[in-house]
Amino acid sequence: MIADKTGYPKDMLELDLDMEADLGIDTVKQAELFAALREHYSIPRKDNVSLKDYPTIRHCIKYVLEEKGGTVENRGPKIEGQAATAPAPAPKAAKPSQPELLDLNSAPAKTAAAKPPRQEYPKRHIRHVPIVIQAPVEQEVIKKLAPKRPVAIFAEDLDLAKAFRAELNKHRANSYIFTPAKTKIKDSITVDFKDVAALEKTLTGFAAEHPDTQGIVYLPGCMVKSLSRETAAMDDLKRYALPLFLAAKYLGAGLLKADQGQTTFLAVVTTLDGGFGYKTSDAYDPIYGAIHGPTLCLRKEFENSIVKLLDFEPSSSNQVIVQKTFYEILYSDKRLEIGYADGKRWTLVGKPATLDKSRQTTPLKGKNVLITGGGRGLGALFSRMLAEQHKPNLVLLDIIDLSDKAKRLTTMSPEELKAYKTGELWSELKATTEKPTPAILEREFTKLKDAADMHNNLEAIRGLGVKVSYYRCDLNNAEAFEGVMQNIKADFGQVDGVVHFAGLERSKLAMDKTVEEFMLIFRTKSDSAINLWKSGVVKEKGFWLMVSSIAGKFGNLGQTDYAAASDYIAKFCLSQNNRGVRALSVDMTGYAQIGMGARPGVEAFLKSQEMDFLYPEEGMQVMIDELVCGKVPEIILSGSLGKMDWDKQLFFEPNFSTSASTGFHFAPKVEDLLKGESLSASKEFSLEQDPYLLDHSINGTPYVPGVAGLETFAEAAAVMTGAPANVLTGVRFAVPIKLLRNKPAEIKIKVAAGQDGLEMRLESDFISPKGLRLGTTRTHFRAFSAADAPSGWKTSMYPALPKSKRYKADAQAIYKTYFHGPSFQVLDGIISVDKTSVLAVFKRPVAPLWKNGAQKLVFHPLVFEALFQACGWRDIQFDRSMALPDAIGAAIVYDHEPVDPETLFLYGVFKGRTEDNRSLYDAWAFDSEFNLKAELRDYAMIPTPI
Repeated sequence: MIADKTGYPKDMLELDLDMEADLGIDTVKQAELFAALREHYSIPRKDNVSLKDYPTIRHCIKYVLEEKGGTVENRGPKIEGQAATAPAPAPKAAKPSQPELLDLNSAPAKTAAAKPPRQEYPKRHIRHVPIVIQAPVEQEVIKKLAPKRPVAIFAEDLDLAKAFRAELNKHRANSYIFTPAKTKIKDSITVDFKDVAALEKTLTGFAAEHPDTQGIVYLPGCMVKSLSRETAAMDDLKRYALPLFLAAKYLGAGLLKADQGQTTFLAVVTTLDGGFGYKTSDAYDPIYGAIHGPTLCLRKEFENSIVKLLDFEPSSSNQVIVQKTFYEILYSDKRLEIGYADGKRWTLVGKPATLDKSRQTTPLKGKNVLITGGGRGLGALFSRMLAEQHKPNLVLLDIIDLSDKAKRLTTMSPEELKAYKTGELWSELKATTEKPTPAILEREFTKLKDAADMHNNLEAIRGLGVKVSYYRCDLNNAEAFEGVMQNIKADFGQVDGVVHFAGLERSKLAMDKTVEEFMLIFRTKSDSAINLWKSGVVKEKGFWLMVSSIAGKFGNLGQTDYAAASDYIAKFCLSQNNRGVRALSVDMTGYAQIGMGARPGVEAFLKSQEMDFLYPEEGMQVMIDELVCGKVPEIILSGSLGKMDWDKQLFFEPNFSTSASTGFHFAPKVEDLLKGESLSASKEFSLEQDPYLLDHSINGTPYVPGVAGLETFAEAAAVMTGAPANVLTGVRFAVPIKLLRNKPAEIKIKVAAGQDGLEMRLESDFISPKGLRLGTTRTHFRAFSAADAPSGWKTSMYPALPKSKRYKADAQAIYKTYFHGPSFQVLDGIISVDKTSVLAVFKRPVAPLWKNGAQKLVFHPLVFEALFQACGWRDIQFDRSMALPDAIGAAIVYDHEPVDPETLFLYGVFKGRTEDNRSLYDAWAFDSEFNLKAELRDYAMIPTPI
């Protein structure tokens, strides 16, 4: 059975080889093996069986025989808990070799490596953007603490620790404070968090004395810390984050034992911004991620405990932090990630969003791009696809040795590779290694196979006409790293950007994981990222692409270290983005047939969790598009997470619309949409699509009318929320939209959710004939969409309506003065006008806005146009000025009917002039029964001489 599981021949499987060290069977795969043994031999499951008690094949045989009543001949060392045989030592590591640089001037291989066939994969939406949304408590669940059982408090801030102790006293729970501060507080334990050995010793002793610890309150993240060139990832890890892992490792056994009717808990508290770093614009230290990430995993390792990750604003008082934390532990729902900011409760989710690929934000052609971990797996695939599509110069970093021995494998078939591995290579290891094991064989073969694959990949890239350089470098070797950075800067100067694939993953539960393993995983991914930044190898405004993991957003069993590293680099990108640097973190899920997903144990576990795998080319294409065309600092690249997503944080919609059409004329093309949160859309105003613009021309130049802006905002609100706006407030017509020389005008529609409604803007960029964006982005119109607004329409204000319409000025007279053409001639006549008011009649124009059928409208733009013109007529009569729309306090519609009534009455009340000489009006459109159709509040116009 083990031979089938591992693929090793039976003659390699000595009975006393260590499962993990010698056979490379990790804990996930061991669990799968044990399950298969139980099923095959009909052995009932027992909860007290621990994998660490069965480290060898002989132990597994003994387990089966004991459960089935047999015996095992002991031809090996005596079995007493652990195997007496130590794992075989690996071959002695060679000294770090000098970085190697491929000859850029050499000719490509005469026969380029065959290009792998393009992978086919189903079309689905896998791009999500993390955002914080409001999270009111769904259903309170009352929990209780056990009296007298201890709670461990970890804190640097003693005042905060004492505040938590005071609250615990109310529940008759004993508490012990672990702190680096010197103090005489009762039941406090002074230990330097940065002294890992001392902290481990302290926690081991405490766990022996208090095996029934019922709770952990972790507070070192309650601080304010900024990203700077002095940031030291490993030092910060030891001080702020590693104590959390150690607390779980040594005190976690108590959390697994809840008394009847009572709960155990882990509460991790930080004071970043109340939104896990997604609300602030500060460049904060990414160490918060090394606290947040592991907590997500620990929630799944202590699944029967209450686990809470809470983030508060830095200005939050100790009282608020304590009260909210205990509310979350004892009364709230079971949602893990909760932030408190602006007086509201928030949580972090991933929402589907489309990407605007029409314009490149980070062009890469001819740029120098550094890719760590670019020699194998996803890194190699990304490098090749990037080279093919965008033609940058590639600088690859990896630990792979491109030896002549490895190059022999480049032309071998799968059958020849297998024969080489189990034949020639195995014989070679037996002759040169003191005790060869299958794990050593696998490790040595993988090195050679990776090198062969990398050689072929480099040849394929060079065959595309792309310059590619390779530097061999161990990112964890400070001396070698410094040498490589100096060589790259000498050869290329500073590069234009970095893509950071390098990383390690070794899944083990926190209680089984060693400190050394945790630090290795974190160092390889996170410390190396900071070292790259501090080395100066990337230009000051160069880009950063960090390859992260969903473990840092949703947690996963056995990946506390990997989650710490993943969320650390994600928050590094958020901070860099806040500094004005293009930085992107891509939080990736598992992939089919590559990386973690290719490991049988991991693959089986993830499939059991109903998690969707991505296809390698599918994911790498989205990542390339995001780098080249995106703007956001982080995306989650994932299909359904299935059972892994306990709180339903990922809003997965496989059929999420990426098409341009919305069905609305004025907000037709969606480029980026987070339903209810943000929208980026576009509209091209042209004489072909908008022929009515010819009727809104001044001196031969078509102008987009202000009422078209109102309609655009209302339609954008419909795209964003599902319903058009009823009220637009704070409207400002800042810069006119002109069709100069009758050429189309491309307008960007930006919408973002705010505390008081939707904030909306119409923007444009000046594009040169060469396609370059010049100057700053112009905001033409802006407005807010509000849920409601009080009407100023009162019975006492109703004007007297004439029994018959006798006009002071009819349409013919009006449009001798106004510039409007037939489709914008919306006034039938002026009934009365004086210094304080104007009464007029709206008539739906005979000439249509569109020649080939009407478009769907939701905000009665022509009715508002009539109100504008009626108010403007009073200015002409008494102030001798032609006034143009400038601002509106509130524009209100009372229905969204697509067709305007045939006629309406219009009444405008002059409110005087502002300090800057703008005329100010309130105005209403209504029927003969005084039923409102539309309303203007504080409508301001700028006078222009006639």
